[in-house]
Amino acid sequence: MDRGARDTRRMVQASLAIALLALLVALIALSRAGKPSPDLKEELMQTRRRAENLGEELAAKEANLRQMVATLAGGGKLTPSMVRDGQLWRDVSGAEAVRMVQGGARLLDVRSPSETAGGIIPGALLIPVEQLEARKSEIPKDGKALVVYCAMGGRSAAACEHLASEGWTDLSNLEGGFGAWPGPRAKP
Repeated sequence: MDRGARDTRRMVQASLAIALLALLVALIALSRAGKPSPDLKEELMQTRRRAENLGEELAAKEANLRQMVATLAGGGKLTPSMVRDGQLWRDVSGAEAVRMVQGGARLLDVRSPSETAGGIIPGALLIPVEQLEARKSEIPKDGKALVVYCAMGGRSAAACEHLASEGWTDLSNLEGGFGAWPGPRAKP
């Protein structure tokens, strides 16, 4: 063989070796790509959970919006702030709550027994917020306004949100809670 043929043969062999090496690298990469890494699996699971949570949030917001439309269609009243905030209940001051109670509104105290031991609003139904789901059947659903209160207004707002999602209407949260009540007080 002449020198040119040997050089060509070596180049072909080298090219084949490089091609085989590239094929081997590609096969290894393909096998690894077919098996997601544990980090990728975890990321996919988290993304799936986020998507499910987002779906649940959107479904709850849609149900809330439907309830708002139903309230309006039924002749109920919603304030602009209720619509803006997407809530089926409203915040009321202590003075407004007193007027509501004088006009026949019911009261729901969602504080703990240790908190209610210091005093309650006369006539209030006492159901700690933790027991609300289990005892919701005790709350009349007769269309009368319901003023919900706690110590500061946070738990009662959550209670209003829960009750609204369960179909109660004409709900009000006493802003500032029991401390903001300017009316009469009693011992339980």
